[in-house]
Amino acid sequence: MPHNLQERNGEVQQLHQLYRACAAGSGAVVLADGPVGCGKTALLRSLAEWAAGQGALCASATASPAERHDRLGLIEQLMTALRAAARSVDVRAADNCAVIAAAAAAGGYASRALLRRFAQAVTGLAERAPVLLLVDDVHVADEESLACLRYLMRRIDASAVLVVLTECVGHERALVSSHAETLYLPHSHRIRLAPLSATGVRRRLADRLGARAADRVEAAAWHLATGGNPLLVEALADDARHVRTGAAPAAGPVSRVDATVWHLATGGNPLLVDALADGTRDDHAGTPPTRPVPGPAFRHAYLRCLHRAGPAALAVARATAVLTGPVTDPARTDPALIAALLDEDTAGVRRTADDLCEAGLLADGTGFRTEAARSAVLEDLRADELAALRARAAELLHRDGVPARAVAEQLLAARGTARSRWQADVLRAAGHEALTAGDAGPAVDYLRRAAELTAGTPCEDETAAALAEAEWLVDPAAAARRLPPLVRAARTGRVTAKEARAVVEQLLWNGQFTQAEAVLRTVAERAPGARAELAVLDDWLRLVRPDPDAHIRTRATPIPSALLARATGPAGDIGPVGDIGQGGGAGDGGGGAGGAADRTARGTLRGTRVDGPLPATLLLLACLLEDGRLTGADRWPEHLLAEPGHRHVPVRRALLQTVAASTALRRGQADEAGHLARAGLFTLTADAWGIAIGAPLATALLAATEAGDTAAARAALDVPVPGAMSGTPFALPYRYALGRFEAARGRTSEALRHFERCRELAVRWGLHGPGFVDWRQRGAVRLGRAPRPATTAARPAPLPELTESERRVGALAAAGRTNREIADLLSITVSTVEQHLTKVYRKLKVRRRADLPEPLAHFSGEVLHMVEESRV
Repeated sequence: MPHNLQERNGEVQQLHQLYRACAAGSGAVVLADGPVGCGKTALLRSLAEWAAGQGALCASATASPAERHDRLGLIEQLMTALRAAARSVDVRAADNCAVIAAAAAAGGYASRALLRRFAQAVTGLAERAPVLLLVDDVHVADEESLACLRYLMRRIDASAVLVVLTECVGHERALVSSHAETLYLPHSHRIRLAPLSATGVRRRLADRLGARAADRVEAAAWHLATGGNPLLVEALADDARHVRTGAAPAAGPVSRVDATVWHLATGGNPLLVDALADGTRDDHAGTPPTRPVPGPAFRHAYLRCLHRAGPAALAVARATAVLTGPVTDPARTDPALIAALLDEDTAGVRRTADDLCEAGLLADGTGFRTEAARSAVLEDLRADELAALRARAAELLHRDGVPARAVAEQLLAARGTARSRWQADVLRAAGHEALTAGDAGPAVDYLRRAAELTAGTPCEDETAAALAEAEWLVDPAAAARRLPPLVRAARTGRVTAKEARAVVEQLLWNGQFTQAEAVLRTVAERAPGARAELAVLDDWLRLVRPDPDAHIRTRATPIPSALLARATGPAGDIGPVGDIGQGGGAGDGGGGAGGAADRTARGTLRGTRVDGPLPATLLLLACLLEDGRLTGADRWPEHLLAEPGHRHVPVRRALLQTVAASTALRRGQADEAGHLARAGLFTLTADAWGIAIGAPLATALLAATEAGDTAAARAALDVPVPGAMSGTPFALPYRYALGRFEAARGRTSEALRHFERCRELAVRWGLHGPGFVDWRQRGAVRLGRAPRPATTAARPAPLPELTESERRVGALAAAGRTNREIADLLSITVSTVEQHLTKVYRKLKVRRRADLPEPLAHFSGEVLHMVEESRV
């Protein structure tokens, strides 16, 4: 049995029996139908080869839609082929066939004389040898040729003539008259070719790829990709040959092929199974891919199947390709919607869709089996046809009330020039949906298209503000280019208070404090009801620009912990104005405000939304976490980074990476902290970070200093910082990190200069509490100039293999301090103490405190002196 006729034994045997009866003088008519690509042509070729070996006169013809209006074109093919075959048995009969072929080529109608001459020529040859007439794709034959065939088929019951016709499923209506005249005949037979079963798929793969390769491939994926269609399977095999390397796979057993999964992928269609088998590939040299890899051959075969299936099938496939997509509900591809898109009858569309599913070209209820198939269908459309279908689909989906993103995808693809208010509204709604889902990139695409549609309309400023807000989440530097017209719109009242708030947030981020103040004043005057909401931004303005000489400083600078509690509600939203830290002074880092801030910070992290307000609260939270008090929330940044809603929004991701880096550094994990901080700097450019760049740079520099990585430290120092940052609190952690770096290099005077500047600014601005920078660490460097005990003043720090943090913790542990006492003295968490001790034990190769070397215990006096100095 040929490799492309698996599971066709019954059909082949039936045809062989009918031929033998034909050779004995009993003619027959056979109609073989089935889904496109399921092996009907292969069955005809196999029968022709076998019958020719039995001495039959074989004539084959293939109908074509392009020749459907060519009268008697099929009869010309048959007579020309029969003339060539008849020369071996009867030259005069062969010449007669040539005459009939010439008459058919001249066109015209099938006159009764021509019908009679055609039938007599065939039955006359059958008296000398059995005659086998094979017609492929008879459903697209011209009507005149069909009339000749019907005339012949009614007269061959007692002749050695076997007529075998093939047609595709779904074309029965085109042949209804022919079927009515022929299928009732007693010598008429019908054969139905079904898709391959799982066993047939496995055998096809073994024949096409070799038994050993078929044994390794993931059969389920191949069957799923092709629906069992042999034509597609063979095409995938051709694609696989281009990615295979080494020798061809050796033959071997195929018992381990998962035939059930292959059958699921192909629906049992032999042609698709062959194509899928050729596309297999795995990681072994000389073998095909383990999973199907659709390439050019597959796309060509898929389109070939569709075009052979007919215009109706092609139209349904195109409509399905337009209606399906990454954000489209599969329910939107139901037959009623497809019928509306094509302006066709729903019942007819449903029948066509069922035929495509049976052929393995579509998957029932889910659209296309592979994205490659969908892409091939879309690429087969002309640009104007595709745009028209997209525009029509957008209207229908909008009419049916589907989610805005599904409609927006169609509008983006259509790129039409027509403008309508509903399109802009849908695109803006889609932008909001995308931001809520954490898809910042698509949100920008939707809003850019909306901005194009609303240019020059009253909605222009509203859309531009929404676009700038979405662009800020992707690239703040790009969004900054849209600020000048938005600032003018905000100051003239052409945008809402909510949109103006977004403008102010971006101005603050970019260090444009004067403009931010002006917009705040204007909006507060024009919208008195929004003052409570804008008061939070006023606090932020005073925090990031805490200059006592500035006009904006009408109240005391808010302390960080109080501002965090004031600015965030339980879900990370802008909440009501109520200073829960009211009891704390400007320099108070603890007390009621501190405890409330701890609780609020945890709630902020848990409820952080992608589309929430400016994530400056997360930067502030990083400072609070760095103080070491939020032990219950220090893992939340890492959890949030794993969520797609934050992972796909660059600004959110960069901020969370910075927070996570700060907490990792606090836990003593310098390498992890450096990796996360560098990731945050890589996620956004230096320009995009704005004044907040001091936070990730400080963490990166501190981590590199702690780890002794000079190259990483210098890389952080090479990153440019905006001039506007130097006048903001974001300069404090950066200057502190510079001081730590200089101290590690032994440049004590430079380090002290940075620390003194930090102290001056922090005291001047009321930010010297523990909420921003742990100033108690300053004493570690100041000891380089301060008097020391005589017993230690000339002695270098012991055990150079330990880091500064590890040496301090180890010294206090060697002196008999408990973990809680060490944590309280150094203002770190007990967990951090335990982590440092673990590293100390490992580096010094000891197992317990009692084994710590004596020089380390002697160093505890210096550590205590540092602590006292830092509290001065």
